[in-house]
Amino acid sequence: MKMILTLLFFFTFQDIIHAKDFTLSEAQAKYTVKHLFKTVTGESKDLRGKMVCENQLCEFLVAIPPKSFVSSDSNRDLNMQTILEVTKFPVITVKGKIAETELAKQKFEIKALINFHGIEKEYNLKIDRGSQLSGQFSVLLEDHKVERPSLFMAKIDNEVPLSFTFDWKE
Repeated sequence: MKMILTLLFFFTFQDIIHAKDFTLSEAQAKYTVKHLFKTVTGESKDLRGKMVCENQLCEFLVAIPPKSFVSSDSNRDLNMQTILEVTKFPVITVKGKIAETELAKQKFEIKALINFHGIEKEYNLKIDRGSQLSGQFSVLLEDHKVERPSLFMAKIDNEVPLSFTFDWKE
């Protein structure tokens, strides 16, 4: 009987015992918008995220409010918020899965689903391990049905490079 109770306990609580929870810490994301006359960078440190690793597989979710991005011009930031319809789409989400063994490597790649402006699309995020994890990728605004603003009849580039740094804290 004792053996049966021990096995029952082991199988019931095995996943709970082995699961590891992480929260995002020291995170930052940047975008760069290029126009014929000017290049603008916006930055957000208002990233929230959680990762759960269980049975050698980690699942993560990161959320970024688009209105949290700031550049050097508050009028430009307000225009960006209008174009991105932040009241209709208040959060950008990034979610995915990765083998726990990959997280220990110096360089690795994650397939992530990014929901931006109400449209979800898969991206390959290339990650480098330094003092923090960092990476970059590019978004095409037209893929997410974002109207590209123009200045002097010239629209901003469709491709917007994004970079990020972060750590996971247990």
